[in-house]
Amino acid sequence: MKKLDKPMGGRGKAHSSSAKKFNRNKKGRDIKNKSHDDESDLSDIEAEYLEEVPESIAMSIHKLATENDRETHKVRLIHDSEFLEEDPLISGTLKSVVGFIPEDSVPKSTAQIEKLSQRIFKGDDDDNEVLLKMKKVYTEIGVYLSKYKSGGLPKAFKVLPRLKNWEEVLDMTSPQNWTPNAVYEATHLFASNMTEAMVESYYNKILLPIIRRDIQGSRKLNYHLYMALKKAIFKPMAWFQGILVPLVENGCTYREAAIVGNALRRISIPVLHASAFILRICQCQKWFGSSSFILSILLQKKFNLPKEVVRGCVNYFCKFESFEDQLPVIWHQSLLTLVMNYKHVFNDEDRSAVQTLIRAHNHAQISPVISHELMYMTTDVDM
Repeated sequence: MKKLDKPMGGRGKAHSSSAKKFNRNKKGRDIKNKSHDDESDLSDIEAEYLEEVPESIAMSIHKLATENDRETHKVRLIHDSEFLEEDPLISGTLKSVVGFIPEDSVPKSTAQIEKLSQRIFKGDDDDNEVLLKMKKVYTEIGVYLSKYKSGGLPKAFKVLPRLKNWEEVLDMTSPQNWTPNAVYEATHLFASNMTEAMVESYYNKILLPIIRRDIQGSRKLNYHLYMALKKAIFKPMAWFQGILVPLVENGCTYREAAIVGNALRRISIPVLHASAFILRICQCQKWFGSSSFILSILLQKKFNLPKEVVRGCVNYFCKFESFEDQLPVIWHQSLLTLVMNYKHVFNDEDRSAVQTLIRAHNHAQISPVISHELMYMTTDVDM
């Protein structure tokens, strides 16, 4: 019988697979080297930024970097200046080292960009060119945010919480033109990375006006703006000071109070911050319907408030005893909420004061309920 030779297909197939793997590795190395060469003249910030913005904006910024890179070779410094080539946007306007950061302080991370920003925006006349270029960059970022729907934010925008002059830079992006999606992403970024004082300014000057304008225009609040309002509670004190306090002290429409109050009902608030804000309401010299509305929502959450806070609420309502005009229903409702949820904290003086108050300002349906609650109030029993 003739002996059959073993087929060579298996070996040939293995050889073909090895060749393909070698070609893929070689191709990957070529692409990696090519990418490294193409972006060798860009800093880490610019490289990531150009990957995330639209092509037209990225090309404009790349052009600025290329122009400044050519100017870099014309600058001669006394000491070694290799680090200047790492960031063409900075090196292009550096005429001398006087008043600039030391050459050994290379900005290798976003934590050091703040120092560069101070020099750019508060420099001498020689730095005007850089100011104009940076303004152009952030203006184009503003155009990008005015059309933003989804995706990552530009790296140049992400470093704003690290800058002392962040408000000046942020204003270049025209926040009033941002899409609701961009407002949510910006709120998430700032609430997570800014201090209470910094983010309070953002809430009060940017987020709140955008929310109020949207409510006024559509008589409802965009979903992404609503989520931004809830996300902002990550900094509770800034949320109260920047959003709720202006609505309470300066007044707002019922629709604004209802929408913000709806978000307030759905979020968790630390009891200490809630107590401080309730006392702030009780100390207001002016009264608006929003004051009683927001106060009612906070009292409905049934916080374990200190006795001093409950006592402050009772004194606040008793100030209206000498008020001659008829009080609105929302005022009576907020008083009823206080009595129902915190009557166990009342002492005899508080009980007597509230009874006198409802006789001075009587509501046909609500006042009898308040009186009934006071009659059957429970007292603390010492064990």
